[in-house]
Amino acid sequence: MFARRTQWDLRPNALAAALAHRTRPWTDLTVSNPTAVGLDYPAAEIAAAWASLAALRYRPDPRGWLPAREAIANYYRERGVAVAPEQLILTASTSEGYAHLLRLLCDPGDRIHVPSPSYPLLDHLAALADVEIARYPLWYEQTWHCDLAALEQQLGERSRAILVIHPNNPTGSYCRTEEWQALSQMAARRRLALIVDEVFFDYVWDFAGVAPPMQAYCAPETAAPLVFVLNGFSKLCGLPQAKLAWIAVAGGDGAMRRSALEKLEIIADTFLSVGGAVQIGAAALLAAGATVRSQISARVASNLAVLDRALASLPPESATLVTRYAAEGGWSAVLRWPNVRSDEAWARMLLDRADVLLHPGHFYDFASESALVLSLLPDPSDFAAGVSRALALAGEL
Repeated sequence: MFARRTQWDLRPNALAAALAHRTRPWTDLTVSNPTAVGLDYPAAEIAAAWASLAALRYRPDPRGWLPAREAIANYYRERGVAVAPEQLILTASTSEGYAHLLRLLCDPGDRIHVPSPSYPLLDHLAALADVEIARYPLWYEQTWHCDLAALEQQLGERSRAILVIHPNNPTGSYCRTEEWQALSQMAARRRLALIVDEVFFDYVWDFAGVAPPMQAYCAPETAAPLVFVLNGFSKLCGLPQAKLAWIAVAGGDGAMRRSALEKLEIIADTFLSVGGAVQIGAAALLAAGATVRSQISARVASNLAVLDRALASLPPESATLVTRYAAEGGWSAVLRWPNVRSDEAWARMLLDRADVLLHPGHFYDFASESALVLSLLPDPSDFAAGVSRALALAGEL
């Protein structure tokens, strides 16, 4: 009765099943909801942004209300990047932005190329669009690198787009200038689109040697590939409930960009999913979000320092057993545990013996069998206590 694309295995995984049957309290070091970790939101400003009586009048615009797009263009302008409101298509979420792009770029059976490891959202979105996923590897040596040779070998007649996550979630690695140039040339040569997910772009830890390629996105060069940049209020402003995101269209030649924007306008007009109130309040929400963003950045930096001090204080016999992968930004940290059991087994052991929840790396398609992922957003006291218990277990090994 139901379509093959909906034939998911709905059974809970072993870790979820274990959580469902727990009776003891536990510390969740995977929480990534910024509204649930004790941040001080500017409530009055946010409420005022949503309270405008202008929202009582319905004024649909498939590209998004112009003043909202102007507010987003101003956000880019403050970063030194010229993005015109005419280059923007508003969506209710970056997930919807991805879905629009899959409809724009791919016929059933076509392929997009996504980095591995990365957040597993694209698997579901691609399956719902009858699009195939091919994973190109990121490899680690002191820091993360894109395996350009492996990506080039994957590309074929059904390839339509390459996804760059800048910075990657959960590795926290930005696309370096030389990687961006190589990817851009590769895409232009094969007439592929580049999709760039920038939802964590503003959460930088260490940007040394990493040049943001945003200026290149907007260069109107005929030799440049067509580029679609995704971002939204969920991470940028710490407001996932706002349901406002966007696609910025750049690169390519003028005719190609115009055609992409015209087609995206029709796709967006088919759904008209972005609420009126959030568009009217977009400028005020962006201003309020800057306050939230600074708190998130401070929280991430503080928890990261706690984690690194705890790792440094491990006894000598344990100091090499648990280490942190280097990263440059985002909200997550990835730990490498001894490769004597699977990541799932480590996660279960930490839950059972230390009352701490971390995500197994295979949730994010890590090749390493001993990678565990934790969020850097939790309340600082909860985070410190959870990390202490987890690493105390490492000290017993």
